Amino acid sequence: MYDVGISGAIILSGHNGYQPFRGSVGITGERFDYVGEKEITRAECRLFIDAAGKILMPGLVNGHCHGDMTLARGFGDDLTLWEQNQAFAEHNWFERFIDEEDRFYSRQLTYCEALLAGTTFIMENMYWTMGTGSVRAMAEVGIGGGLAEDIRADFAKPDMFVTDQELLRFRDSCIDYGRIPVLGGISEEDYENGRLGRIERKRKDFGMLQTCHLAENDWRRDMVLEKYQETPIAYLHRRGLLGEHLLGSHVVYASEAEIGYLAETGTRVVNTPLCEMKIADGIAPIPQMVKAGVTVCLGSDGAMWNNSSDIFREMKGMALLHTLNSGIRSLTKAEILDMATINGARAFGLEKEYGTIEPEKKADFILVQTQVPHMMPLHLGKYENITSHVIYNATGNDVTDVFISGKQMVENRRILTVDTVNIISKVQAASEKIVNALV
Repeated sequence: MYDVGISGAIILSGHNGYQPFRGSVGITGERFDYVGEKEITRAECRLFIDAAGKILMPGLVNGHCHGDMTLARGFGDDLTLWEQNQAFAEHNWFERFIDEEDRFYSRQLTYCEALLAGTTFIMENMYWTMGTGSVRAMAEVGIGGGLAEDIRADFAKPDMFVTDQELLRFRDSCIDYGRIPVLGGISEEDYENGRLGRIERKRKDFGMLQTCHLAENDWRRDMVLEKYQETPIAYLHRRGLLGEHLLGSHVVYASEAEIGYLAETGTRVVNTPLCEMKIADGIAPIPQMVKAGVTVCLGSDGAMWNNSSDIFREMKGMALLHTLNSGIRSLTKAEILDMATINGARAFGLEKEYGTIEPEKKADFILVQTQVPHMMPLHLGKYENITSHVIYNATGNDVTDVFISGKQMVENRRILTVDTVNIISKVQAASEKIVNALV
């Protein structure tokens, strides 16, 4: 008997080239036991869901967010990142007005928003250390993910590293709670050989992945170019600091040669197309990266730079941006769906665990409603339009149910793990503290 059986869904997954079909899944424990076209009946499972009229697809991966900033949603509108740095430097990006509890609930609100929008794995890039509290914030909500403990105790002080004891406690806490520990690197304007060498030794000593903002905008690129006569990607490559351990966020400015460096070293790229458009950072050469074999996945960035944590919107943004910039068919629908699912898993070395709907993989998946005007009509077969609907029509609001490792986290758009009303109240109060301080 299956622990969970879901029947009648339209199954969409990269394991068969995103050819949608009507079928069922049976889940035993944390993993898919059966995926196929036969019907699973209520009598065969402890929990049965009739998913007729719904799409069943892998949970989405958000490879880059800043949950600390959700409490300042909308405060960065109509400003470039450079202008924001100038505007918010005095109070260190609102840090002076808030405390750790405020940031704890800000992160939890981010995870609730992401979970309701179909994200089952999210990568938190924190601004200030919360130690093991960072892990608790994510674990309580129940969303899967990675957590980047910034090497800097304060991101404005690049030489003030967190202690080895703090890193050890953080890493072990992540592992205990089934989350991926990641080391957060320094900003490009703070590149120095000695600093980067210290960070790389720490990463190796603690056996962690590393994430960093890489080739994010023209002014950071130009700072490195002026200082070292080479661009950030070339600088890291020459020093042997690129590789499969590194998740480079944004990567807007990359030449053909630098794309080659990323591909040959296996460096992962997390692009945030809506953020890049909103703060006018630029357009990353994503089609060229994909063609070169670079693993590209999607992120939302934080609410200061994008305003929402909805990977469905990122898929549509990616498709439209590069159709306009690089030409029709510059990215296929399968390539964009890969970015939101299996490539996100691959970026963290977990592609054998999740990212597709296959037997023996972890049962991380979502159900998406189709019986609404903007998702109709539906077709399977030669003229299927399910992939089109997922990329161009669906939003996170169309997700009805979310499962992570076989456990239901969202039921009929209700999170089962935490009190969202309380979290919203806490973040509203924290945001009002900022507004009152700025008046």
